[in-house]
Amino acid sequence: MEGLKIYQGGSEKKPKYELKLSQKAETGFVSPAADHLQKPLDLEELIVHHPTATFYVRAEGSAMQASGIHNGDILVVDRSLHPQDGAIVIAAIDEEPVIRRLIKRSGRILLVSDDLKLEPYAIYSDTNWMVWGVVTHVIHKYPHAH
Repeated sequence: MEGLKIYQGGSEKKPKYELKLSQKAETGFVSPAADHLQKPLDLEELIVHHPTATFYVRAEGSAMQASGIHNGDILVVDRSLHPQDGAIVIAAIDEEPVIRRLIKRSGRILLVSDDLKLEPYAIYSDTNWMVWGVVTHVIHKYPHAH
């Protein structure tokens, strides 16, 4: 994951460009009055719960593809959350950043990839590692959008 790009967000008030969500996407008949019911949509309000502890990472590679994280996706990461068993985290092992699922089993900690060809990182008492944050959202482009 050399060259992992990290973006800080939410720490300062900046001008927001809001998109007004005019109606819900219904599968049936849409009410003509629906466009007057919605407030402006603010994506940060929806996905950032701890603004000063949130940062963004652009994923590289396909190691977590089965979990819905694809190459080039933007991950919303909250460093204020305590990583629970099964959480996807951004961690550093010997200062090298990785995106992995944190597994706690029988007093052991593993950082596991979705790619079964990649060996899990086993964390021992002498391992130089740290969790930077817990992935809370993944933003990716729909494959057929241009």
